[in-house]
Amino acid sequence: MEMKVLIYVGIVAASFLIGALPFSWFLGRMAGIDLRRVGSGNPGATNLYRAAGARWGIPGFLLDVAKGVTPVAAAQWLFPHLAAAGILAAAAAISGHIWTPFLGFRGGKGVATAAGAFLALEPLLILIAFAVFLVVVAATRYVSLGSLSAAVAVFVASFALPLVSRRPVDPYFIVFCGVCSAAIVYAHRRNISRLLAGTESKLGGRKKDGG
Repeated sequence: MEMKVLIYVGIVAASFLIGALPFSWFLGRMAGIDLRRVGSGNPGATNLYRAAGARWGIPGFLLDVAKGVTPVAAAQWLFPHLAAAGILAAAAAISGHIWTPFLGFRGGKGVATAAGAFLALEPLLILIAFAVFLVVVAATRYVSLGSLSAAVAVFVASFALPLVSRRPVDPYFIVFCGVCSAAIVYAHRRNISRLLAGTESKLGGRKKDGG
């Protein structure tokens, strides 16, 4: 039991540190800007894309996705008999991205890192979330609204998938999906305020948006 606890603590610590690496902010500095002082002030890939263009924004997004995939896949591979290993790694990596200690605990919105984590945990959920994201963004041109809708879709789909695939319901995974979705919604609280006020920027617009 003590060894299992130590393993879980190690997974959480390592995954949090990986998730906390602010790659988009690093890339922004390489591009000559501080993401905390431009655009929305968010050190995430969306703000990087808006501030520095696709040349920097796309690599930033892919690196944020990798921060989710890598710790989860590593935990599942190293500890295949510990069912909670992947979930703990995912939760820690997403938390590290949103509350990175490297930037005063003010990180990105967690969407890309969560996408990477779910890609390793349950790829079908990501396909559903991505489809919802594309539909919402295509209809509204609000990236933030697409991200929020995708986060909610993940939680809803976590209930539906076991029924459709006739697999046993995993209450721990459903709780994780709910907490993850809630964290992403919380990270978008300023975007929600701007959406309600009608001041949120649209895709291709010049107003502020989150990253």
